[in-house]
Amino acid sequence: MPVRYRPLLERVLAGGSADTCPVAFWQHHPLADQQASTLVEATLRFQQTYDCDLVKITPASTFQLIDYGFTDTWRGDYLGRRAVGPRMINSPDDWDRLPDLDPESGFVGQHVMCARQVRHQLDDAVPVLQTVFNPVFQAAALGGDLFTTHLRDHPEAVQRGIDIITAHTVTLIEALVDARVDGIYLVAQHARAGAICPADYGRVALDADRACLQAAGALPLNFMHLHGEHVHAELAGSLPVRVLHYATHADNSTAESLLHRGRHGVSTGPGQEGLIRSGSEQEAADETEEVLGRLKGPRFVLGAGCVLALDTPERNIHTAIAAARTARPDRADA
Repeated sequence: MPVRYRPLLERVLAGGSADTCPVAFWQHHPLADQQASTLVEATLRFQQTYDCDLVKITPASTFQLIDYGFTDTWRGDYLGRRAVGPRMINSPDDWDRLPDLDPESGFVGQHVMCARQVRHQLDDAVPVLQTVFNPVFQAAALGGDLFTTHLRDHPEAVQRGIDIITAHTVTLIEALVDARVDGIYLVAQHARAGAICPADYGRVALDADRACLQAAGALPLNFMHLHGEHVHAELAGSLPVRVLHYATHADNSTAESLLHRGRHGVSTGPGQEGLIRSGSEQEAADETEEVLGRLKGPRFVLGAGCVLALDTPERNIHTAIAAARTARPDRADA
């Protein structure tokens, strides 16, 4: 019987060889992601359909913000993203007025409950990751169009706000550890040149990211997602994370270069806007084979470069997974 799930991931991420490649895809679940029971159902249905080597719980990007009073709505976005309401920060003093939050209650409490139920209902051999959005993303969402202005003109106030948000995020992660997830999937949407330059990211964000990952340090399978183009892979490389997940845009470090450094596992694959979404079944297979031909081997997990579009053909996702599960020798230089 082929090695699958946790044993396969552990073997590959430890630098070992395997005939097949571990694979993990996911999608957003708009509307279902608004309460625990429906997100549990949607998450388990996706896993029953595709049987990936790990399960990632994928809430809306705003799920940690609702208890601050933030509002959002889904308007049919093809990735499942929600349109956001008015910013919560209107003056520098507002950064000090962020309320205390309890991760076991409110909207976030629904997601802790979801994580607990997903972990309970799946076989222990299948790892479960919980998505967590990093503190700087949360601060930028709460501050809206004033975030960069405050970051420039009132950096101490913004830092105090980020410290409050970081404390809340750490308590959430501690609750998720108690819920027995196998790792967090820490999303860093601003770890890129188009959002925050490396120097500023290192100054305002990196310590918060490290605190989140240290809170999850006892977990075996922590991922970090670097979103978009011109990502700060070198900065992320200093963090205690098992796997870096990102899209292989031309302006990002190549996955080969990250793998050869040997510090982290790497997860990437067909782009969400590529042939896996718009091509034929054969084109999706060819796209996936090209990735596997370059990257399959120690420390590599096949996924999409980011979340799959909601209209990605089911047959194309199955085809990509089948390609990863086709036994073949590892490349000697992978």
